[in-house]
Amino acid sequence: MGRPLRRRERQGEQQLQQPGLHAVRQPAGAAVPGDQGSPVPEGGRADPDPPEHLPRTSDGGFWHATSREHQLWLDGTYMVLPFLERYGATFDDATYANAEAAKQLVTYGSHLADPSGFFFHAYDESGTQTWADPATHHSSEFWCRSIGWYSMASVDVLDYTPRSDPNRAKIIKNVQNLAKAIRKYQDPATGRWFQVPEKPTLSGNWTETSCSAMFTYMVSKAVQKGYIDHSYQAVADKGYKGVLAKVSLGSDGLTNIADICIGTNVGDTAFYLARPRATNDPHGLGAFLIMNEQMRGTHH
Repeated sequence: MGRPLRRRERQGEQQLQQPGLHAVRQPAGAAVPGDQGSPVPEGGRADPDPPEHLPRTSDGGFWHATSREHQLWLDGTYMVLPFLERYGATFDDATYANAEAAKQLVTYGSHLADPSGFFFHAYDESGTQTWADPATHHSSEFWCRSIGWYSMASVDVLDYTPRSDPNRAKIIKNVQNLAKAIRKYQDPATGRWFQVPEKPTLSGNWTETSCSAMFTYMVSKAVQKGYIDHSYQAVADKGYKGVLAKVSLGSDGLTNIADICIGTNVGDTAFYLARPRATNDPHGLGAFLIMNEQMRGTHH
């Protein structure tokens, strides 16, 4: 076993030490993974009510946040569902937690899945948001990191979903369809994926590091679990190399991870393309660590 994670304070920044990696800089007070509109406010705590009492859409989907009434965002699936599964396993509530998490993934997918295999960023049941399509009520564009959150949530929730659950096959099918899209739109030059993933040749589009880490994790784990064919491992391996190409060592001896989109709301194509790119944004640091542990495990 490697040595445990160790935190240290230096020059006003929080830094995370991991076996086999240089320290990664993280701004002090950085939020947990998630994008704008997180159900758990930074510095706050989760809703003390049981999940059964959280506000929902009419078909049972958890609202993204109380400030995002009637809305389902892909981002929220990773913020809530893997935690819910672990809660159920720890506190003897697995029957409820497993069924709820699987149901949530399928409910979100029913509103946001596209025949391409990708998923739209968000859905507004009320149809009142300016970004909501008048007919479908979902947003108009795919955003790579929101799809990344959903992809990681899917393969993690499947770890806990019993074969008897009727939603298990639906989740696996979504994973398989998404893997096809991920393979199709992987940038052959870099191995990464674009901010607006289905428009790689669009002027101003750029490869985004956090979603590239998330897609790499999802594909590798789906291969490992047998949800998709082993040929997809080449996609994960190329993605891993692409993400590592965005890692550099600073003059201070600490690791930097570049080209991470900052926290992002729902918008149109121009909005996503114009989002600032940061170095060491927490969304990318967390995704990198999750991906790296998966890839190290499959190669050793």
